[in-house]
Amino acid sequence: MERKSLSGGLEIKDAEKGIVSAVFSTMGVRDHDGDYTREDAFTDGAAVVISAYGHKSWEGLLPVGKGVIRVKGKKAVLDGQFFMNTVHGKDTFETVKELAAAGLGEWSYGFDINKYSFGEEKDQSVRYLEEVTVHEVSPVLRGAGIGTRTLATKGRQMDDRPTAKSSGAVRGPIPARETATLAGAWDGTKTIGDLPADARPSQLRTVFAWVDPEGDPELKSSYLFAHHHGVDGPANIRACLQGIAQLNGANGDSGVPEKDREAVYKHLAAHLTDADREPPQLRTADGDQKGRKRFADEATDVLANLSSLNDRAAEVMALRAQKGKGMSAGSAEFLSWIRDEVKRLETLLSIPVDDAEPSEPSADEKASLFVQSLALMNDF
Repeated sequence: MERKSLSGGLEIKDAEKGIVSAVFSTMGVRDHDGDYTREDAFTDGAAVVISAYGHKSWEGLLPVGKGVIRVKGKKAVLDGQFFMNTVHGKDTFETVKELAAAGLGEWSYGFDINKYSFGEEKDQSVRYLEEVTVHEVSPVLRGAGIGTRTLATKGRQMDDRPTAKSSGAVRGPIPARETATLAGAWDGTKTIGDLPADARPSQLRTVFAWVDPEGDPELKSSYLFAHHHGVDGPANIRACLQGIAQLNGANGDSGVPEKDREAVYKHLAAHLTDADREPPQLRTADGDQKGRKRFADEATDVLANLSSLNDRAAEVMALRAQKGKGMSAGSAEFLSWIRDEVKRLETLLSIPVDDAEPSEPSADEKASLFVQSLALMNDF
């Protein structure tokens, strides 16, 4: 289930019965999450729940009302009724009524995406929400609307003004955006740890490529595939390569469902293309492929595995330090062996590198180069 919060318009149609009409989505515009909701994305007449404040019915609190969706031009409207014969329903109605009177009434909706695609609107990357199933509409503290507004409270017309975006964020693949790139060192654990504790979903989405549909969008732990140096920072080439290797199974399960793998791949590959680098191919989900991996793909997999090992080693060492222990002898031995292998690479890197793109060597030349490499390694 995903959420998108909007600064919704609220009209009180019958205060005694708790009947309301609220605008909870504006279609045909790019919102601050980088999404563009198609005008036929919603089902007119679909029944929905009015959730406890802040989507709390997903956590077990009783719903506070019910209603149906009405599509009116480019607006999706909730025609609903609060449960005025219950304490929680009446209290919520009175709260949103008072907030709306002060121009503070805001709304959010929880939904599943049935169909989506990617494209551009006014030279900006967007995810098109083409078909969604809305499960509930909820009053929230902050809204995230484009052109939404409070309509009326007890007949008093309110200003037709847009309000601020909320913390609610659509989940799943995050559209890529054009940004600077760099190929320097990458420490994913440190990058994520340095993100502000109060970072909003709209900020977290500028760092990662995917967010868990079942997670809390306010938490960093709900996001995967970090590859930007902080909020709105440049994309790191090494992180993008490691991310594609993870999608290809370098570290086991990538954590991304099959339906989202290609979208996440395209996000990471877009940054590599912007940096004039050829992205590795996205392999099949089961890892089945004919023949041996390309050297570049194999090197990328090793890079991803080594980065993951560094993160895991730091985590293990931190836990052992809390117990007053150091690195175990067995772990130290394994890491020393890996260090020895890296030293072998240093020998290979001593060979001059041609700046120009080399032509494809002949079979004899390949054999000669292979023999030379073996000799260098054995001499080390």
